Amino acid sequence: MNELLAGTRIQLRLFRRNAGHLLVFTTIPFFSAIFLSSFKAADRTDLAPYAVIAPTLMALWLVSLDLAGSIIDDDREEGMLELFTASPANLSLMLTGRILVVSVAGLFAFAEASLTAHVFFGVSLPTAHPWHILLTLLATVLATAGTATVMAGAFVTARSAKRFANALGYPFYVLGGVLVPVTFLPLWIRPASWFIYLYWSADLLRSATDPAPIEDFGLRLGALCLLGGVSFGLGFVVVNRFMNRARAHGIAGTE
Repeated sequence: MNELLAGTRIQLRLFRRNAGHLLVFTTIPFFSAIFLSSFKAADRTDLAPYAVIAPTLMALWLVSLDLAGSIIDDDREEGMLELFTASPANLSLMLTGRILVVSVAGLFAFAEASLTAHVFFGVSLPTAHPWHILLTLLATVLATAGTATVMAGAFVTARSAKRFANALGYPFYVLGGVLVPVTFLPLWIRPASWFIYLYWSADLLRSATDPAPIEDFGLRLGALCLLGGVSFGLGFVVVNRFMNRARAHGIAGTE
């Protein structure tokens, strides 16, 4: 737990010095405007919630994935990984603390996209199920942090983590159905979406902004939380194995 708190403190201090990881939030109004303009031109203003949900999930995914990749590369370049191998501290908890801070900050993307829709397009996001929206957003934050942790675990074994991180954006947007529901995808690929937390989050948020009753909310929310929990577990296993191997063979550095 000490490492988790230390990770959150480190990331908060890094934000004060360099908020580069949060620059993605400057793109939210533009993405929202693009989507809303398209729906308005097609006379489908009923799809306005999609234009709020999609940029929110995209921002959460991008900022956490960027952090997961850059943490490892930056720590390698600065010699931090070598220090961790000589320390009894749990790197998995430290990474999780840092990623959680960024994921929680990602909630501002939802407010930012909603404000853009309201101010510039006169569209208010339906809030027929406010508690369902809140629970889904919180579960999404945890699932995002869990996924970023397992990604960091995978990146820690790679020599150039940022290259892998940069390739994991749009494929997951499509498979996760963040803007276009996966029902428009070919039948053979749809089952892959079930293992991507973005699919459950986008589907739940769309349902929560619809005045109609939400079907199977508990089961769908449980699937979202389960994916996040499994990701946390896998991330811990991979990072801990790497650190044990690094301590035994001295492979944490950049050379």
